[in-house]
Amino acid sequence: MAIQDFFPHTLWEGLRPGDSLSPLRGPLRKRWERLLENYVLLKGRVLFATRGIEEVSALLGRLHNSRHIEALLRAFHATIGERTFFKGGLVIDNASRDRDATGDFQNLVIGSRCYIGMNVFFDLPAKVIIRDEAIVSAGVKILTHADCGSRYMSRFFPRKIGNVEIGEGSWIGVNATLLCGVKIGRGSVVGAGAVVTSDVPPGVVCGGVPARELKVLGQ
Repeated sequence: MAIQDFFPHTLWEGLRPGDSLSPLRGPLRKRWERLLENYVLLKGRVLFATRGIEEVSALLGRLHNSRHIEALLRAFHATIGERTFFKGGLVIDNASRDRDATGDFQNLVIGSRCYIGMNVFFDLPAKVIIRDEAIVSAGVKILTHADCGSRYMSRFFPRKIGNVEIGEGSWIGVNATLLCGVKIGRGSVVGAGAVVTSDVPPGVVCGGVPARELKVLGQ
């Protein structure tokens, strides 16, 4: 099978032996990227049909192309805004296998012009909402539930579940953890390694374990 079979014949019209392929690099690259994206989507749909959403989640963890990650998330009902970038190695847990799970990615809502770093962890029994222009750095963990199951500890720590929201323009530092039900205010910073157990007001810097307010931005 010739390469022409993979691309529109209009690309090759007027091309003669010995002609430079330089003018075709742009169109060929776009076509190739589209073929790869279609392959990823097809693979995701086959995995979903044969093994379920958890296998699609595992596939996301192996991808490092932002467009492919975005396309796969959208294919399974996540909401993704324009010009949001994914660094790769996304980890999604409990899209199924939890009593409140939806069996897809509809609980993930990400706005426009956001940055999602390497190996960010999303727990999806409830919604994770990331507003426009937020930065979620590498290794951040976002948890929407806490549950010991039907075990001894459940008498002391009953199941908790709640949406997590990251406000517009906020910055979540490397390896921070956001626990279920918390809201990060607009334009706030969560320091590296912090554990956020309660709401963070707009326009502040917080850090520590548990996280506490350290300063007000602009002061």
